[in-house]
Amino acid sequence: MANRRWLKQEVSEWVSDDVISEETGKKILSRYKKEDLSSYKEAFFILAVVCLVGGLFFLCANLWNGLTQDQRFLMAIVPLFLSFLLVAAVIFLDKKVPVVSKEPSPLEEELEEGEENPDSPPKIQKKEVLYRHRVPLFIREAAAVLHGLCLLGAFWMVGDSFYLTSDTYTGLALCGFLLLIMTAVTGSAGMGILYMAVSVGVFYTAPVRGWPEVVSWIYMILALPFLGYMLKSHRDRAVVCFSWVWAVGILLLIFWSAGNMLWQTLFFSLAAAMTWMAGGLFRDYGLGAQALRFFGGIAVFAVLLEGSYGAVWEGIVGSYALWFLFLLFLVVDGVLLFRMALKKEWLSVLAGLTPFVMGLSAMISIFETTGAFPAMVVSVYAGVLAAGVIARGFQTDRPLQSWAGVFLLAGDGAIRVMDSALTLTERGIFFLAVGVVAAFICYVMYLPLHRTRKKKAHRSEKTGEEEDK
Repeated sequence: MANRRWLKQEVSEWVSDDVISEETGKKILSRYKKEDLSSYKEAFFILAVVCLVGGLFFLCANLWNGLTQDQRFLMAIVPLFLSFLLVAAVIFLDKKVPVVSKEPSPLEEELEEGEENPDSPPKIQKKEVLYRHRVPLFIREAAAVLHGLCLLGAFWMVGDSFYLTSDTYTGLALCGFLLLIMTAVTGSAGMGILYMAVSVGVFYTAPVRGWPEVVSWIYMILALPFLGYMLKSHRDRAVVCFSWVWAVGILLLIFWSAGNMLWQTLFFSLAAAMTWMAGGLFRDYGLGAQALRFFGGIAVFAVLLEGSYGAVWEGIVGSYALWFLFLLFLVVDGVLLFRMALKKEWLSVLAGLTPFVMGLSAMISIFETTGAFPAMVVSVYAGVLAAGVIARGFQTDRPLQSWAGVFLLAGDGAIRVMDSALTLTERGIFFLAVGVVAAFICYVMYLPLHRTRKKKAHRSEKTGEEEDK
């Protein structure tokens, strides 16, 4: 790791400058692990599997046209059956094995002794048992993904052999159901990704809207418990890949379900805000939660910048079903907002208000058809969120987060200049208001520093007078 190399150089300099002893330097370096080569092993293992499967695929494709219908069916079923046996063997052999027993720390024992009643019987000392899987993770993932690919390949080959291409969406719906069951059994992130891809494919391949659209949405919603399971299991890389694919799938469904740009923006704001708040809700789960907050933050910024255009709010049209669905998701967003308020995640609460602001702008656009005022409302809220992001960056000493808020403000200002829905007077009023707010924030940030300087000067004067006396 590059950080460990830097630390090793720093420790050697500290030892040479007699800041610390050589033994202390070794102890410091021993607390940080060396570069882990397991990721490279997994990468080459995946490369080997992909190449082997790809080679077999091209060889079978060369023989495909010369086979009879029965032979094609047999070629489709045999790999599926063998991969099923492989997954069954992995599930049967994979058992959780206890590794170590974690005893309570001395501090925990002291706290327990302090809370004990002297008249009560002595408590039994509890030990926390840690477990590991008998089968390595990448083998479990490889077996599950191979079975998923064999299932999809068997479906395609049977459909091509029996000329069932017109019923592709029906077959994909069935494959999605089978993949859902197998994902629940194996807990594989790779199979879950295949499941989500099939869920989106049901809607994409359907010739008409109706039950395929409903099935796609239900399948994508049912993928969320798997994401929660991976978060609790601290599978950070799996959470990053799974959440990214889920976010892309949801966006595709939103854009296909709501053809109007306004409704696409409204539902996109819901997905973005919920992703951000989900990352805040699972903050204790490491890198996976950070990835959710990162993706959610980018999505919230993007939807606010898109909503700052007046053209988005011109000529609102939509059915009662879309309004009802949007309000239903707003209720879910409100529940998450309440949870964030209880956890005092105020920046997540501010981001969670984005769909409510977008809904308010949509209602305003019913009466104000030019789209100028709704875009102004979104721009003002984008400025408020940017100020919150900047303040949080200063508070937690994260310059990158503060600069993200600055870029959001700059993008909002650029859109206000380019947006033709606003008159020159409206643009001038907007920039004057933003300037006043920025000046006030600057004054508030300068005030504590000014007071500190005054106190230091006053103390130095007092010490000088005491020395003179």
